[in-house]
Order: sequence, then C-alpha cells, then structure tokens
Amino acid sequence: MDFLSQINIALRGPTGQPQSATDTISRLADRLSPSTLLADRRAAVLALKGLARDWKADVGERALSGLLDVLQNDAEVDADIGKAVLETLIILCEVDENAPAAARDLGYKHTDAVLADDRVAQKLFALMADHSFYLRYSALQFLSALLQNRRQVVQAYFLKAPVGVTSLIALLEDKREIIRNGTSYLLLQT
Repeated sequence: MDFLSQINIALRGPTGQPQSATDTISRLADRLSPSTLLADRRAAVLALKGLARDWKADVGERALSGLLDVLQNDAEVDADIGKAVLETLIILCEVDENAPAAARDLGYKHTDAVLADDRVAQKLFALMADHSFYLRYSALQFLSALLQNRRQVVQAYFLKAPVGVTSLIALLEDKREIIRNGTSYLLLQT
C-alpha cells in the first residue's frame, strides 16, 4: 500500500495538484529508465497501458522508446512486465480500418518506429520461446499486429532471425490450443 501512495504522490506533482495527462505520461515515461526499480517500471508500464487507449499519440511520442527498452531489458526477466509492455505496444500499433485517417496513420507511425530496429523483432521471436503462457501469447499477438501493418518488413526480419522459424514451429507443437491457433493464423498472414 505504501508503494501505491508513493507513486500517487510522485504523479501529483510538487504542488499536490492534479496534473494533465501529458504531464503524467511524461513522468511515467521517466520511470521507464533502467535506473529505476523493476517494480517502479512495472507500475509505470501498467499506468501507460491504461492511458494508451485515450492518449495514444502522447504515450507513443513520450514513452515508446522507453517501452521498447523495457521490452529488450526486462521482458525475459519478469513475465508480468513483459506481458504488460507487449499489451501496451499492441494498443499503440493498432490500426482500425474504420477509424479516421489520422488515427490509422498514428498506428502505422508507431509500427514503423517499433520496426526501425530489427532487435525488436528478434526479441519477439525469442519471447515466443519463453515458457510463460501470457508472455508467449502476447508476443504472438504483437507479432501478428506488426505483420498486419507492415508485412514485408516483418517477413524480412523473420527470414533473417536466427530463431524465427524454430520459434514458430515450436509454437505449433504447444499443448494449448489458443497458441496453436494463433500461430496458424500468423503463418497464414505471412
């Protein structure tokens, strides 16, 4: 309980007055740095996940690079933070074809930022080999969203990745039907 009150005090600002969403997102993005405790980073990711639906542009602008750093550094160490960061990235990269053009462009912009570095795709393939169901399933969902948005780029990373093909084949042998079905769907998209 003390941990939650400390976060609440930190987010309220120096005067104790409520902050704007932009200020809150900036403060949470600062908490994603590797110098903070893992529990603080997890809390920041969960809070950003909650804000991402309504403030997609601000979260993407201020926190996307920090979220990608958390994915690279913490996802394999802590399955909870890995699942949360993947779910947040899925929200940021969602492209709803029925949405206005600006909203679709924002999803594509975030997808391009995620795929600018091939390490993210390689990390996703590595996470799909993880034993945690939720981490594996979230990585599969995120890879599917990226594939839907930028098929050629993801296919190129898939062919170059040292564990890409073996990760997907291993998922087809998973005992859980939802993982096998998600993998089959992903393979049909490629």
